[in-house]
Amino acid sequence: MVTHLNIVVVEDNDDLRESIVEVMASMGHRVLGVSCAEALNDENAQAMIDLLVVDLNLPGEDGVSLARRLRDAQPGLRVLMMTARGTVRDKVEGYGAGADIYLTKPVSIEELTAAVKSLERRLRAPLVQSGDGMALTVSLAELNAKGPRGSTELSAVEAALLSALARAPGHRLAYWQLLEVMTPRDASVSQANLAVRLTRLRKKLSAIGFERTTLQVVRQEGCYQLCVPVRIV
Repeated sequence: MVTHLNIVVVEDNDDLRESIVEVMASMGHRVLGVSCAEALNDENAQAMIDLLVVDLNLPGEDGVSLARRLRDAQPGLRVLMMTARGTVRDKVEGYGAGADIYLTKPVSIEELTAAVKSLERRLRAPLVQSGDGMALTVSLAELNAKGPRGSTELSAVEAALLSALARAPGHRLAYWQLLEVMTPRDASVSQANLAVRLTRLRKKLSAIGFERTTLQVVRQEGCYQLCVPVRIV
């Protein structure tokens, strides 16, 4: 069982980086803060990372490239992206690069600690892998989904939601995490809006051959679960 995390924070704003390091260290984790991807390489810290907290706008190698490279080398690595890039397209790219949670700055201390605790719980749980048979294939570049009965177009929001769920252990994400994927800090986006969006998405997936419940509400845990094998391309 993971009792603490080895965390690397890659953030070029010195004050913000120091604040994040201080908060996470106060939670009992071992934390290394660096200003760029190249400094992380110099520290030779890749082999011991449980959680990468990364800004996207970095000098040198950007955060998306760094996250993708480290996630490819360490499939069990968890990635928390914190960035000023808040469009759905940005989030699709972030989740495609391996983000587990994508937060749009400014991020409160409460939101940051909640996100880290969520990822800590995921690291304690076994990662559920999907089989290849009858898999739902989601293309982030073409914004479509393919199944045994054909394909369907996806909106950028729908693609982002599926990508985020696909990368989550057990394919589960809490309501607030899915709301963050949709539109961060938009007061008009509510849990009811999320339910409507996912109902429409279920109908699309049903039309391409996934007739059983593809997106299930787990009310006792306050989350949604993606219930079909899925590949993100």
